[in-house]
Amino acid sequence: MKIKVITYFFLFSISLCSCFPSYNASNKEYRRIKPDFQKQKAFVINKELKREYTILKHSDIYEIVDDSMDVAKIKLYELVPDQSFQCGNLMAGSMLTLGLLPSVYRTKDTFNYDVSENNTVKNYQFKLEVNQSLWLFNIFRLSKTYNKQAGKALLGSYMASNK
Repeated sequence: MKIKVITYFFLFSISLCSCFPSYNASNKEYRRIKPDFQKQKAFVINKELKREYTILKHSDIYEIVDDSMDVAKIKLYELVPDQSFQCGNLMAGSMLTLGLLPSVYRTKDTFNYDVSENNTVKNYQFKLEVNQSLWLFNIFRLSKTYNKQAGKALLGSYMASNK
């Protein structure tokens, strides 16, 4: 009986840690996108919003500077996750097959920020769609973090809205 419990515990533990997350921008055109415009210098007022600040830096839309004199000022707002209902456990296939069967979970977050320059304030709001893939072989793709891929999705949405 004791061996059986240890075996089940071991298999359960392996199934929980055998899936490695990897992220991709949902829109395939955004995955390799590069900015094709002159970057504006900007100072971020509230850098304490670490996640949002990192996403904005990875987007490469603005040249982030440390001096607030004579540059645009950006005020970030908290990332708003999509509250839509999703049926079932999307990771079940990966967990039951010990990571051999890939599963994909799509996140849709809203990214908001204000840019103030010359006494004018402009609000930007973008939907960031990022796929989270759970698969054993994602161990070779650990550099694809959520913040980097959300930055690419932000850059793609920004460029698409300015066409």
